[in-house]
Amino acid sequence: MYQINIIEIVEPLNLESRNPWFRYIISNDHNTITGYRCGNKNEVLRFARECISSLNAKYPQGKAHIFKPAQTNLSYNN
Repeated sequence: MYQINIIEIVEPLNLESRNPWFRYIISNDHNTITGYRCGNKNEVLRFARECISSLNAKYPQGKAHIFKPAQTNLSYNN
């Protein structure tokens, strides 16, 4: 399951922004996602939790995701 690893304040990505910027890292056993968001810490935390909820719903724990290679039809009608 995805979880929040860190939320930390960073240098503003937009120098005209009056709000602080944060970097958040969410991950599970296989993937790590790093994002940046402007706002206060509670807003960024709420956004990261929404992302986690969506990811965990889409990719439930313990369910294997097997991707089959694309199939190509090589038969031609002349």
